[in-house]
Amino acid sequence: MDNNWTLPQTKELFSLVEQANKSGKGLGTAFDKMSKKCGRSANSVRNFYYSQLKMFQLLPALASDLDIKLPESKRNSFELFTDAEIRTLIENILVGKAAGKSVRAVIAAMSDGDSKRALRLQNKYRSMLTHHRAYVERIMEELKEREVAYYDPYRRTLGKSSDKDDNLKKLGEYISRLDEQEAGSFLQLIRKLI
Repeated sequence: MDNNWTLPQTKELFSLVEQANKSGKGLGTAFDKMSKKCGRSANSVRNFYYSQLKMFQLLPALASDLDIKLPESKRNSFELFTDAEIRTLIENILVGKAAGKSVRAVIAAMSDGDSKRALRLQNKYRSMLTHHRAYVERIMEELKEREVAYYDPYRRTLGKSSDKDDNLKKLGEYISRLDEQEAGSFLQLIRKLI
C-alpha cells in the first residue's frame, strides 16, 4: 500500500486516539487498530499520527475546519526532578540495595503507594544509570567518603565504605592464610602492641 493518507483515514485515526484516551487505554491500541485497517505497520501509523498532531497543534484552525479533535495536552502537569530529588533517589536506592533491599522495595517506600510516582522514580533512576554515569559515580564517591555502605550498580558489588574496612579485610585475609604457629606468633605480636 502507498504511504499517502486520505482525509477520512486521518480523521479515523484521530477518532481512534480520542476513544483510546477516553477509555484510559494506551495510544498503541489505536495505532494497532488503524494498522490492521489500512495495512500499514503500527510504527508507521504512530509516526504519521505524531507528525499530523504537530502540524494541527501549530495550525489549530485547520484541525477545527477538518473536524479533528486534538487530545488535551497532558504536559501541563509535567514536573522536572530537582537535583536534590535526583540525589535522594539515587542515594536511597544505592544504600537500600547495600542493605539487601530491592530497587522496587526502595522505590515503593519512597512513593508511598502512588504507582505513577513509583514509575516516574524508577524511570528516572534507570535514566540516570544509563545516561549520567559520572553523576552516579560522584554520589557513590560521596557515600564512600561518608563511610556509608552502598551498592555499585555498574560493578554489581557492594562499594567499599572506607579504607579502614579495606585494611581490616586485608588483615583478615592475611591471618586466614597463616598456619597455626604463624597465627600464634602474629597474635603474640599484636598483644605486645596493644
